[in-house]
Amino acid sequence: MGGYFTDHMDMFPPSGSSAPAIPAAPANKPAFLRAFMFSPTAALLLAGLLLPNLLTVATLGSFIDVGLPPRTGAILLYCVLAMVARRIPFAVTALLFAAVLAYDLVSTLSLSFGLAPEELVAALNHARQVKVFESQLYLAMMGILTATSAATLYILSRRATLVRANIGVLFAAVLAFAGLDFVSNVSPYYAFGGTIGEKVPVESAAKASGFSAAAGNNGRNVVFVIVEGLGYLNDAKARGMVDAPLFDAGVTQKYNVSMGKVGYYGSTTAGEMRELCDTRERYVSFVTMGRSSCLPKKFRDRGYTTISVHGFSQEFFERETWYPTVGFDKELFGEALLPQAKRLCGGAFRGFCDADLPPIIAQEAAASSKPKFIYWLTLNTHIPIAPGEAKTDLGCAKGPGVFGHPQVCQMAELWHDVFASIAQLALDPRIGPAEIVIVGDHAPPLWSRSGRAQFEPGKVAWYRLTPRDDVVAEKPAGAR
Repeated sequence: MGGYFTDHMDMFPPSGSSAPAIPAAPANKPAFLRAFMFSPTAALLLAGLLLPNLLTVATLGSFIDVGLPPRTGAILLYCVLAMVARRIPFAVTALLFAAVLAYDLVSTLSLSFGLAPEELVAALNHARQVKVFESQLYLAMMGILTATSAATLYILSRRATLVRANIGVLFAAVLAFAGLDFVSNVSPYYAFGGTIGEKVPVESAAKASGFSAAAGNNGRNVVFVIVEGLGYLNDAKARGMVDAPLFDAGVTQKYNVSMGKVGYYGSTTAGEMRELCDTRERYVSFVTMGRSSCLPKKFRDRGYTTISVHGFSQEFFERETWYPTVGFDKELFGEALLPQAKRLCGGAFRGFCDADLPPIIAQEAAASSKPKFIYWLTLNTHIPIAPGEAKTDLGCAKGPGVFGHPQVCQMAELWHDVFASIAQLALDPRIGPAEIVIVGDHAPPLWSRSGRAQFEPGKVAWYRLTPRDDVVAEKPAGAR
C-alpha cells in the first residue's frame, strides 16, 4: 500500500503553492473522482470512517442480513482519533486505536448478547472453553476485523499525508453516518442488555405461573428447566410446533399445561437469578451478600435434595462457586457428565447433548427417597448452533417455513428435543407426577435482523405442568 498515496502526490502541491490541486478540467468527472480517491482527504475518510466501521456500513443496506446495535460512541471516537493521529506519534495512535477498538467491541457485544460489560470480560476470561473457531461466521468476522484494523493503522501511520487532509469533510461525513447508523439500527431487540432494567420489578415464570406459591407443599419432585435462548416466537403455529410434546395426549392425561410469557433483561446468568432468586442483581454481587432467598435454598429447607444439571463446564461464569451458595446440594456439570456421553453437541459451546440427559436426571431422582428439586439449564441452543444434531426434523432442510429464518428453524428442532425430553421426564415414574416449570433465559441473540424479528422483544416463553390430581380448580389462565 506504500505507493497508494506517494505515486499520486504530484497532484497535491505543498501548502501555499499556487499550482492547481487537480490538473484535469473541472468538467472531467472521471479525472476529478480519480484525483479525490488518491487524495489525503480520501485517506482520512478511509481511516476515520469507512474501515473501522465496515461491518456497520455493510449492514445499512440489504446486502447482508446482519444487525448490529447503534455504535454512535465508537463511530465518533474513531473520527476523533483519525484527526489527532495527524499530530501525535504513531505509537500513541496505535495505543489509542487499541483502546477505542476495545471499547467498540465491549459495548457492541454487551448489547448484542445482553451481557453487562463485566460479565463479558468474565466470559472472555473463560474463552478457552468456547470453541469460537468452530463457527464460520465468527471466523469471518474476526478476519474482517483484523484486516480492517491493520489497514486503518497503516493509513494512520502516514501522518505526512493525513496532515494535508480536509478534516471538515471527515467530520461532516461522520456525523451523517452516525445519524444513519442510529436510525437504521436502533431497535427494541437491543433494549434488554445486561446494564438495563436493574430497577424494573422482577417478572418471573416461577411467580407468573403460580409455581412459587404452590410447589413444595405436597412433597412432589420438582423439575425446573431454563432453556437457552427460548424467546417468545411471534408466530403461534411456530410455537405450537416447538412445544407439541407437552400437549401429547399421554402428558395431558396426567398434567394440566399452562403457558405464557414474561419479560427478561440480560443474559443467561440474569435469567437464572430472575427465576431462581427473584432478583435482577448480578450473581456476583448477590452471592457475595450471602442471600438465602433462592428457590434451591427454600426447597432444601423443606427437606428436598437440590440438584443442578448443566452440560457445560462448571468454570463458565463460576457456577461451581455460586451454585452451592444459592442452595444446591449437588451439581452435575460437563466435567462429570462428559465421561458418560456417547456424543457431543453444540457449536462454539460444545458439551453434553440436551436430548441425552433424561436418563441421567431420572437416575438422580431415584437415588434416594427424599423429594428432589432438579434444576436443568440447557446448552445446545447457544448460538452459533451446530445444524444437523437434533433428533427432531421440522423440515428445516427444505426452508425455514413458519420460523422465518434457517437458524431459528434449526434452534426450534433442538427446543423440540428439549420439550420431548421434559415430556419423557414427566411420565417417568422415578420423577413424576412432578411439578414442572420451563422458561427461557432470554431471546436468542442472533446476528441476523430477520432472525431476531421472529421473537417478541423482551419476552421469553414459559410453561408449567401441574399434576391433574393436584388440581382442584379450573385450569390456570393460559392452559391449553
